[in-house]
Amino acid sequence: MTQSPSDENIVVFLGKLNQADVLGTTGINWVSEDCGANIRALNAGKKVQEFMFHPSQRTWALAGSWTSCAEFGDEPCKIYKELYFTKDLG
Repeated sequence: MTQSPSDENIVVFLGKLNQADVLGTTGINWVSEDCGANIRALNAGKKVQEFMFHPSQRTWALAGSWTSCAEFGDEPCKIYKELYFTKDLG
């Protein structure tokens, strides 16, 4: 769980892979803007492994994910970090 430094009501829940598999939600994380009373899926199409809120903009954030060899099919595997930026927690 990660809480926004500029708005304590905004939290992001990053599921570990084994927990997500049990829930049937692999690759989907969750965001709440009311301290967990309501949540919605935060799906970047990747397994987000890191999430960092902007220090002063309440809905801005940076997320990180790593590629996997499965994504490259017959091509040589290339492992690198992908970064995503949001201004609306989407």
